[in-house]
Amino acid sequence: MSVVIPTLPANDHEQVVTDLRNQTMTAFEVVVVDDAKLDICEARNAGIEAATADTIALTDDDCRPPHDWVAQADEALSDGDAICIEGSVEGGRTYHGEGLYVGCNLVFDRETALSVGGFDSEYAGWRDDTEFGWRMESHGTCRYDPNLLMYHPDRTRATIDDEKEARLRREYPARYRERIVPHTTVGRVNDWLWRRGFWNTVDRVRYVGGRR
Repeated sequence: MSVVIPTLPANDHEQVVTDLRNQTMTAFEVVVVDDAKLDICEARNAGIEAATADTIALTDDDCRPPHDWVAQADEALSDGDAICIEGSVEGGRTYHGEGLYVGCNLVFDRETALSVGGFDSEYAGWRDDTEFGWRMESHGTCRYDPNLLMYHPDRTRATIDDEKEARLRREYPARYRERIVPHTTVGRVNDWLWRRGFWNTVDRVRYVGGRR
């Protein structure tokens, strides 16, 4: 098991590393990618490439893994034929397995992640984890394990990016309508704009303006 944590020099990652030192399972490595020149997708990919284990457990520098998180991650992926497991999240952000693959609590097969191209920087900062999980689904079984729990800080850092949201819907229309529209406010708003032609108009303006 390799735990990958993307971070920035401006961010404090000592607490999450301390929590990992106190895990019930001890046979794992921690790969911290601390580079301001990399976006979050590039940092995650660098950590996946540098990892030496067959299994990757992914979390963020501001999260608090319970003492049995690594053990649960190891058990979740080794139990059956799944290549990707999404866990639950409690705290400032809550998540209970809607097939959106929240990046602060993911476990996946390293070789498969590399074969699908890792995380896509076109989505860096918004829906990059969801898009990664949906690509993983095309290469094997992915599932949700409620026992794989991560605690999220009270304040979230993600900022909604409407254009990346629209791109995700455009590239994965069936999954978007099934999984995001019913569960998120931003998904419902984006779907409302889409059905009224707003994003088609935006795309035409970009093309005419020569920015494509």
